[in-house]
Amino acid sequence: MSWQMLPTDYTDAIWSGLKRYTEITNDDGTVSFQDVTQYSNREKSFFGAADANRMNEALNTIMSMVENGTNLYADFQNYFTAQKTAFKNTADATQADFSAYVDGLKADGDAAIETIKTDYRNEITVFEDTQEKVFNTWFELIKGQLSGDVAGNLQNAIDETKERLRLIEGMCLTNDFIAPLATDDETLTVITDDLGNAILADWKYKEE
Repeated sequence: MSWQMLPTDYTDAIWSGLKRYTEITNDDGTVSFQDVTQYSNREKSFFGAADANRMNEALNTIMSMVENGTNLYADFQNYFTAQKTAFKNTADATQADFSAYVDGLKADGDAAIETIKTDYRNEITVFEDTQEKVFNTWFELIKGQLSGDVAGNLQNAIDETKERLRLIEGMCLTNDFIAPLATDDETLTVITDDLGNAILADWKYKEE
């Protein structure tokens, strides 16, 4: 059984004024006195037989070892070496548990980041496919306008296409997207108002 440390926090009991006692008459005609003084710190002021016996037992053990020629220094060295080993084993086990916990957190974090990246790539792919369909629909609408000054109209179309690409790049970089609404069918018709103006949608992607 491991050694239990003896208490070292005894305090003196404190009271105000003189001690007070109550006189009690016993059945055999004698009297007893009961201490009714109001104490402070009394719970740590009592030194009883249990503590005295433990102290004497420890002292007797040490003195017996000395008389029998035991090298107390060597025994204490062995004891402290064993305690040091036990402490190191506990510390190593705690460190191993902590390292495993950190590795687990890192793995979970890496998995979460990879999921976010994959979801973002999928969303960008869907967005690009949608924009390509919108562009193709737009291009079909302007093909009929390429008459007369074909070169001039074509240059205007090219300039407009470059502007669209610039806007798409800016939207991807700023995460602020604007696109015309279109029907979800094979022809992908752009939705317009009564005046023929395209109705735009404005949104941002939120990563969690």
